[in-house]
Amino acid sequence: MKNIFTVLLILIFSVLATAQITDRFSLMNEVSAEGYTKPLATAIGTGLNSGTYYSASVPSLFGFTFSLKGMMIFIPETDKTFDPFLPEGYEQGSTATIFGDKGNSYAGYDGFIALPPGINQSFVPLAYPQVSFATFGTELMIRYLPNIELSENKDLSFWGVGLKHSISQYIPLFPVDIAAQIFYNKFSITDLVDHKNIAFNVHASKSLGVLILYGGLQFESTSMDLEYEVDGDPSSADPLLRQDKKVNLSVDGNNNFRLTLGTALKLAFFALNVDVNIGSQVAVTSGLNFAF
Repeated sequence: MKNIFTVLLILIFSVLATAQITDRFSLMNEVSAEGYTKPLATAIGTGLNSGTYYSASVPSLFGFTFSLKGMMIFIPETDKTFDPFLPEGYEQGSTATIFGDKGNSYAGYDGFIALPPGINQSFVPLAYPQVSFATFGTELMIRYLPNIELSENKDLSFWGVGLKHSISQYIPLFPVDIAAQIFYNKFSITDLVDHKNIAFNVHASKSLGVLILYGGLQFESTSMDLEYEVDGDPSSADPLLRQDKKVNLSVDGNNNFRLTLGTALKLAFFALNVDVNIGSQVAVTSGLNFAF
């Protein structure tokens, strides 16, 4: 099971875990690097803030759930290009983000500036496990993967924790279940990236026999900190790239609000769910859930 999650995580983050990403950053200043990586910060936040529920019902005595979460984040065309920060005297024009295709070149007084290409990707897959413990109308959710070695000096770590509380338990005979939830996720790659996400939502569900219909509104935020070194080139056309320096860059994702709509099929202790999440990026989430 760990191997499955390892493969899917590496599909997303391998571009960050190689020297190639440092080479790409060496071709652009920090302001442009922020625009280049912002869609990645958004995509990671979209994925990690997804798949946190399929029902607003919380056991009043005791409950345990083990879930396997899988999702696909779709990258819109608007997240494949951005306007870089160029020195004075250079004509402005868009270029590829990390998810885009070809990088652009710009001519100016001090020579040419060539910006790097992207990976030409329109979707991002993600998967991880989640366990939940519930009692007295409150549920604790935990996500965790053991450290994954990406290279000799690069380890990937991931964990998340959330808390959910039933609101409908205070409203006798209310026709739907309502709950409020807060969730925090974090992943990091040694000496390269530190990504933090927090989400708060209110969601509702209605059981119709073996079917569960659910939906919710969520506020969320994402922050990605990057750490890398740039080998300065005294002949660079960009004055910001002429000296050696260590860069610490903070990138906020465009994660604000989302609407979630989904359905689940529940048979005894097993539930299969799928939902769509509509925000700055769209994510389709599915889950295999074993509830006891």
